[in-house]
Amino acid sequence: MTENIHFEDAIAALSGSNNIEEMKASDGSKAMLVEVEEVNPTCLLLELPREIRDHIYSLIFLSDGPIYPSRDRAGIAEYLGLLRTCQHIYSEVIEILYGRNTFQIRGDPRWKAPELLNLLSSQRRDGFIRDGLLHPSMKDFQTNKICLSRFHIKKLYIPSHNISLSQLKHLFSLFKYFPNQEYLRVVYTGSFGVKDMEVINLCRLYRDRRPQLENFILCKRIRYSEAEDISWMLWENPYRKWTSISDVPDMKNVWKNEDGILRKAVVVSAPQSIPE
Repeated sequence: MTENIHFEDAIAALSGSNNIEEMKASDGSKAMLVEVEEVNPTCLLLELPREIRDHIYSLIFLSDGPIYPSRDRAGIAEYLGLLRTCQHIYSEVIEILYGRNTFQIRGDPRWKAPELLNLLSSQRRDGFIRDGLLHPSMKDFQTNKICLSRFHIKKLYIPSHNISLSQLKHLFSLFKYFPNQEYLRVVYTGSFGVKDMEVINLCRLYRDRRPQLENFILCKRIRYSEAEDISWMLWENPYRKWTSISDVPDMKNVWKNEDGILRKAVVVSAPQSIPE
């Protein structure tokens, strides 16, 4: 015989009736109590060993090329939704996402470069302050909005993009917010009044102040997708003044220092493409 569920009677039972017979309707049908157990949500991912979780995170979050942070592109990557699942997963993922990827800084338009750094290290995207000494639209750091992810950032890449010497100085001043930086690659363009030794001396000064910077690569752009690797100028001791003599016949990619020593720079790939 089909049993009808009388929800009103069930509710009455939940409110304190101890006699099931009292809940029977006059037509003889039976009332049923529906018992609902509290569900304790668990994350199956966190039940896996940490080594396996790290491997999964690496497959999802490691990029083959530099990552270009952009306000316009914020939120379009679906896989970033994993960061919002719980604080535990977020704390594990940021070590891989920020610590093992290389972040690319764009300088075109030039005033946007600090904004991109801010997107890397600001917990809230409205955490900007204006710097009246720079471009009116320049957005700089607001230090009370910096989040812990900045401590994991280790690799940064500046692929020229019309970054001037003054802009490069400003970027270097912002790098203090990344105390664990280990890798920096700078590609500059020797045009628009930018002098080689000014850039070289600026990079030397930054390297001297950041002894934990284990890998500092400096390149001078010679074509749209190629550059001369002149990193040796940052690691020599003592420092020397170098001059490019590529305009001399048979001296392509050759540099000469103040002691008359010649050295040929290695031509390396330096694409300027920006991920969209």
